[in-house]
Amino acid sequence: MKNHLTHRSSRKVNARGLLSAEDMQILWRIESGTMRIDSVDNTGVVSFVRLAIAGDLLGMENVAGVEEKLIIRALTPVTLLPVDVAEERQLMPLLLESLAKAHQRCREVVSLRTGAVEDRVKRLLRMLTAAEISERESLSCSLPSLGNIAEIVHSTPETVCRVLAAMRKQHVLEKTTPTNIRSKGLDFHRHRIAAEVLAA
Repeated sequence: MKNHLTHRSSRKVNARGLLSAEDMQILWRIESGTMRIDSVDNTGVVSFVRLAIAGDLLGMENVAGVEEKLIIRALTPVTLLPVDVAEERQLMPLLLESLAKAHQRCREVVSLRTGAVEDRVKRLLRMLTAAEISERESLSCSLPSLGNIAEIVHSTPETVCRVLAAMRKQHVLEKTTPTNIRSKGLDFHRHRIAAEVLAA
């Protein structure tokens, strides 16, 4: 059995940052932030698969011998923690955990692609908030770029832009990043989310 041991410490990944094939030779646990996982078929077509949020494991596909080509990139700033596995018996609980989480994330993708666009965006906000929840900031999160949101909820950037504008007008969504921090996209901006959006 190949030992999955590393001397690496925690790693920060900026929004839009990619994990390389070398990065995926070890196991990582997401401490904070959200990552997007895409699959690349034999013709080079890229398809959105699922999100990975705080607590999720990355790299289990490599451990299990899956040869599918994946693109894993940060939607928001991410902190990763390496997971060391020295013995085969340590892998089984992690494999079962990863399988259960992957199933849950795939079900969430289905929910993000059905129903009214506003409802889909709200479901995504619930996921993003869960990825960054803390005692101090239980109702805020960093938003991905407009293009990423549109792809994830299977809509157009124009429609998602109108939905977000309406939510801001209703004070359901309020930017909390200082105005002197400038960015072309949304993904460096933190937003406060109204409690009713987070209600299941």
